[in-house]
Amino acid sequence: MPIIDHFSPKIRRMSHFHSFHNAWATNIAADLNALLPENFIAEPKVQLGSLGEIDVQADEPLDEDQNPLIRQYQIPRPTASVPASFPDEMEVYIVNLDAARRTVGVIEIVSPSNKDRPQNRDIFIAKCLSLISQGITLVLVDIVTVRLFNFHNELMRRLESTDGQVLETEAIPLYCSAYRYILNQEHPRVECWAYPLAVGDALPELPLFISSQIAVPVRLERTYLETRQKFRVGVE
Repeated sequence: MPIIDHFSPKIRRMSHFHSFHNAWATNIAADLNALLPENFIAEPKVQLGSLGEIDVQADEPLDEDQNPLIRQYQIPRPTASVPASFPDEMEVYIVNLDAARRTVGVIEIVSPSNKDRPQNRDIFIAKCLSLISQGITLVLVDIVTVRLFNFHNELMRRLESTDGQVLETEAIPLYCSAYRYILNQEHPRVECWAYPLAVGDALPELPLFISSQIAVPVRLERTYLETRQKFRVGVE
């Protein structure tokens, strides 16, 4: 089912985007939990101004030699591999070891409030760069047709790269993308998977890495369809 314009007068009469936003995040998390190993869990994270965030966390490291996911999902070739290094940061964490989990992936469904002013855009970009620098797979999904701003292209500019940028026009204002940081002492780099989109296009699958070699698919089209059908959003 193709992407619809959730901000058109017809659709806004049926469904508020924040409600759809939250429901889609929940469906994506549930779909990932059907694919993830037992020691991993995906959870939607509700925050003020960011209803569509999903964390994927691990209780313990994954044994890559024994896990069947290695052959279940063919990781697509990245659209770009960008040289990148991040400055060292000194931080202090206070951790409850009985409840400690390691975040391996974050999915962000962009909301209008992420884009509505320069300060919010800068905060969102800083958050994205921080996640990538920690080796956490980041997936961005932007189907917001108002307050146009392309976070993917801005991330590429912050990484001082023209490789991997997507077409950015009024006709193709949407996109989705995924990123992972490969920390190699000689050649550290960020791999990205980026897809420009327009209203009427189908959403692609994106890889979410749960270890250095193993990824699970984020099945955007499947979960988007399910959410639209369940909430009767733009379904004839």
